[in-house]
Amino acid sequence: MKRNISKALAILMTLALIMTLAAVSAFAVNGGTTKFEKEFAIPDGANMPNVEFEYTITPGTAVPVGADNEIEIKAGIGSPTIENAVFPSNDASPAAAKDDTEDSTKTIYVDNVIVDFSGIDFTTAGVYRYVITEKTPPTIEGVPGVTYGEPAERYLDVFVFPSEADPTVLEVREYAMTKNGSSFTKTYDETNQKWIYTYSDPDDQVKSSGFKNELDTVDLEFTKDITGNQADQSKKFTFTLSITGANPNQEYAVEITGNDVIIAGSGVTEGMITTDSNGAYTGTFELTKGDIVKVLDLPVGATYTVTEEAEDYESDDASVTGYTDPTTGTFVEGKDVKTSYTNSREGIIPTGVILTVAPFAIGLLLFGAVMMFVISRRRRATY
Repeated sequence: MKRNISKALAILMTLALIMTLAAVSAFAVNGGTTKFEKEFAIPDGANMPNVEFEYTITPGTAVPVGADNEIEIKAGIGSPTIENAVFPSNDASPAAAKDDTEDSTKTIYVDNVIVDFSGIDFTTAGVYRYVITEKTPPTIEGVPGVTYGEPAERYLDVFVFPSEADPTVLEVREYAMTKNGSSFTKTYDETNQKWIYTYSDPDDQVKSSGFKNELDTVDLEFTKDITGNQADQSKKFTFTLSITGANPNQEYAVEITGNDVIIAGSGVTEGMITTDSNGAYTGTFELTKGDIVKVLDLPVGATYTVTEEAEDYESDDASVTGYTDPTTGTFVEGKDVKTSYTNSREGIIPTGVILTVAPFAIGLLLFGAVMMFVISRRRRATY
């Protein structure tokens, strides 16, 4: 009898445990996935560099209910995963492009970054906070000219509440990404008979769509002038352009003003130059008076050097009006570079010899004329 009672109790306890576990699992909800937009703004006409933005996601800090927070914020649980944002070189999908409302000279390209909570089961209702951080140099290899948005962190809140259709089941009501990760205030909605929770920081009322980065570029332009009374105004001089620290294997447009400026080995093909795998380029050009070479949309942070072979001419760098920037330097944001060389050759033309000899020549001619006249008179007198 006692043995039967013990068996019955054991069965009841097992059933109770099974029912409890079933109730817990039925009340849990899988986190699922969400996404945010990664915006990358590049100058109109510039090629997309090959860049990949990396992110980490970690649990945020819990914020208890208090004077500044009228609903508890729980620290995130589990280990969600997050993708990288990838923008392949010279391959930006037009469908993902839109106008930049902050800078009319740039176009924004978008990549959707997936955040995966599918490996996490939320078993308790509440707001779970995570911190998403964009890695920036030197954590990852930086891309020349890319500026990183501020702040580098975003707060992702996961709202887990009982389903309105079935209160015994949890559901993820919303994912909200904000910049400041503020606390909550609450107001009662009389119309819908429920509490409305809002972020206490006004900046967090408009939820962040994600991260925005920009590519800052400048143009490099160089020209030539020739002066001097013994200078050949049509003579061509050899220029060498060197660029380092640009984006690897990247094409940059080149505009040429003048004839026969591009010479063999310059690396200019169909109006473009291409950097090597290290982001470097070297090419030679032949410029005469008034010729111009202009390379477009070079990244801020890259370096340049422009040299020339002056031969037997005097050479003065950064001397042409409007082209007085240094012939070597580093590109900085908002500053196009315009540099130059002036070649000159001066000499003394011996025009004074004519003026010096002329009076004596004229006197000699007059003296000769007088002597001829005197001799002629004497001969006549003899006859």
